[in-house]
Amino acid sequence: MSRMLSALLGATICLTLAADTTGRITGKVLDKAGKPVPNATIVLKRTDISWTKTLKVSGNGTFQQVGLEPKEFDITASAEGFAPLTIHLKIPLGDTLNQDFCLMKPEDVRAAAPQGAPQPSGDKAVIGADAFNQAVVLYNDKNYTAALPLVESAFSNLKESLELLPAEKKPELESQVAQVERVYGVVLFEVGRQDAARQTELWGQAEPRLKAALARNPKDQRVLDALITTSKAKGDTEAATTYQASLDALIGPRPELAFNQGVETYNKGDMAAAKPFFLKAIQVDPNFAEAYYMLAMCEFAGNNLKATKQNFKKYLEVAPKGKHAEEVKAMLEDPSLKGIK
Repeated sequence: MSRMLSALLGATICLTLAADTTGRITGKVLDKAGKPVPNATIVLKRTDISWTKTLKVSGNGTFQQVGLEPKEFDITASAEGFAPLTIHLKIPLGDTLNQDFCLMKPEDVRAAAPQGAPQPSGDKAVIGADAFNQAVVLYNDKNYTAALPLVESAFSNLKESLELLPAEKKPELESQVAQVERVYGVVLFEVGRQDAARQTELWGQAEPRLKAALARNPKDQRVLDALITTSKAKGDTEAATTYQASLDALIGPRPELAFNQGVETYNKGDMAAAKPFFLKAIQVDPNFAEAYYMLAMCEFAGNNLKATKQNFKKYLEVAPKGKHAEEVKAMLEDPSLKGIK
């Protein structure tokens, strides 16, 4: 038994939960004044196969679709009395894409079309929009490092363009700038996560943009996750706790997060420090079989054979046909555990 379990303890445990295999889209359909467009529809069209889906937008202008393949889509927003608007996007894998649409009356579209010499803001608006469209492809592919300079360019140019516009023409571009600012914050965060040398600098730049995005949408889970991490990194426990409470209120406590932290700690060889994570996962989800298995392994490392046996038995109770079931049965038959009461 000792040799069997020692071999298991010496191996790296790779039990982190698999990521989602689909993506989601959510957003709003608004008019140029920022008000919900009545009776609007969203049409999702796959560009690689013949597949479409039509969504009815809610009364407050919101729409959502889950379970989408991480493929490229043409997404069209339309409503009676408004010019349709189509955007080409790639749905992210295991993540939510937030995409708002600003619909305009046909006469407003014609009035906004360039006439004669371009407006002072025109070139920068075009440059910014083009940079952002390029960045979105990289962002959806999680190539954040390559996306960063494009998002920076998009944000800078669109902000300058916004400042030059007359007040009555600002609402539509303000919505676009807000969307770009959110992506900018997320990209800065992700690049900082990958680049330890620049992490403090990049997360410092990301935080105000993430806070602005959260102020606009307090239910933005991606932004909350990033703010929890950046707050912890700079030692702001109070802010991290507040953001975590907001996230838990939206989706509830997530046992897989504690479990994955436990596995990471276990793989570093610190079984005692890993135990609280597995206990937390079980507290949230009493039927989390893998957490019982890992907790048993931690207890064995601490030579607590009674707790080892209890957790192995609990694993079999919760998952009698689980992937470790035969292994655990054999362990429980070993004399070193069989005689433990």
